[in-house]
Amino acid sequence: MSDDLQDAAKRGDIGMLYKVFCKNPDILDSPKAVPFENTLLHIAASSGSNERTDDSSCKRAEFAVEVAILKPSFARKLNPEGLTPMHLALLHREWKIVRALMRLDPELIRVKGKGGRTPLHVAAEIAPPQLLAELLYVCPSSIEDVTAKWETAVHIAVGKKNSESFAVLIGWLLRVDRENILQWKDMDGNTVLHVATRTNQVEVVKRLLEYMIDDVENLKGETALAIHDKDEGPHRSEEIGRAIRAAHMKRERRICLPLSLLPPKVTPIRHIRLGKYLSGDISRLRRMERNIKHRFQRLGVGREKSREVFIVIAVLVATATYQGILSPPGGLWQEDSSSSNITTNITSNSNSHYAGQMVNGRKLPDYIESNSLAFVISVCLIIACMPTDILIGVYLAMTMILLLLTYGDALYSILPPHYSDVRTTVTIEIVVAGVIAFAIAVIRFVMKVRSAFRPELDTAKPGRHWELVGFDDDADGQSNVQHAGQKHTADTEGHPLQILANP
Repeated sequence: MSDDLQDAAKRGDIGMLYKVFCKNPDILDSPKAVPFENTLLHIAASSGSNERTDDSSCKRAEFAVEVAILKPSFARKLNPEGLTPMHLALLHREWKIVRALMRLDPELIRVKGKGGRTPLHVAAEIAPPQLLAELLYVCPSSIEDVTAKWETAVHIAVGKKNSESFAVLIGWLLRVDRENILQWKDMDGNTVLHVATRTNQVEVVKRLLEYMIDDVENLKGETALAIHDKDEGPHRSEEIGRAIRAAHMKRERRICLPLSLLPPKVTPIRHIRLGKYLSGDISRLRRMERNIKHRFQRLGVGREKSREVFIVIAVLVATATYQGILSPPGGLWQEDSSSSNITTNITSNSNSHYAGQMVNGRKLPDYIESNSLAFVISVCLIIACMPTDILIGVYLAMTMILLLLTYGDALYSILPPHYSDVRTTVTIEIVVAGVIAFAIAVIRFVMKVRSAFRPELDTAKPGRHWELVGFDDDADGQSNVQHAGQKHTADTEGHPLQILANP
């Protein structure tokens, strides 16, 4: 690579880049394929220094995007140290280059380097929380990547005692319903709870105990509590032991009964930066919703295919039971008893009837009550499994409630007049079902409205009105001040990304 190209990469000089191209158009095409090399992108990403200015950083970011567009393979290429340009940009605190590359190709966040670490793993260790949140937002599937030691990004954040990164990561997992990743084990069978306990991080352990099982064993057969009890070091915290034991006892007698449905303080989310939003705790209403959802999923109720089957069965039962009232087993009288040729034999008012009424039968009351109960249960199930779209959901809820009323009207119009007990029982069933159906509709409507004010974290839409992925270099610098005087390099001890203090 020519000296002019290297100087252009260090300064971010796009003009110089194209001047070199004019002299030698094939200069970026290596005569023989080299599996590991420092490309222009690597040089641009690693040219930052503590004395750099915002202008120089912006120029290098623009230069990086220009080169990545011209040679997309450079963005994924590993240098001899096993690092991609995005790895190097993170290590040298070139946040603008990181953001430029991740917007150009979000899958760059999942490219693995030395030790199987992706840029997300590096960010979990050293990046400011806002940038870590942006990486998750742009590439949600990157949270599933593990290192060569089977460590997740949460393992790394907890192992490096980076509480800010841990708060962002667990906030993300809870909001996208992927907290099962907290249970993933590394090569030694340790979950993040084991790591947090071994490193005596009290607050992290308490937070993890809200969502994890405390009796999981590693490959040595040790639980988190066993690791704590075995530790005799000077930094051993008794508070961790008490927290684990309390969580174990609480789990044995846990009752999902929240004290409050709303968070103590409601802040407009559209004015919160993504990193701050993910670092905050979820509301008790959201937590209750998750608990109910997970319990139903364990029973097989919460799955999409199960809901579809329930809806189909409920519609069939509702149709059959509604038709069962319109066409009862004994049929309907075709004429009034007063015009019949047997009116002279009527000795009781209970034997009188009108055309269109049900024919009396010994089992008719039981049939009507059971049929009505099956109908109202089916209607409630349809409402519970209906789509969560606000307009369609409200429409379906209203029509189902009206269907309950029309069922009662249809039944009362053909029910014999002396069946007052049956009429009362069916009326109670319809009223109770109507109240339950209305409550279900209201709860689903409220949850849908609340979710409309939460950012959708599964997909990234550049240029959103809420600007959740906006960034501020001053805020990034303040939140990452503990790393300001440190440099990062790769060693040969199996730890590809270490933090070495300046001598």
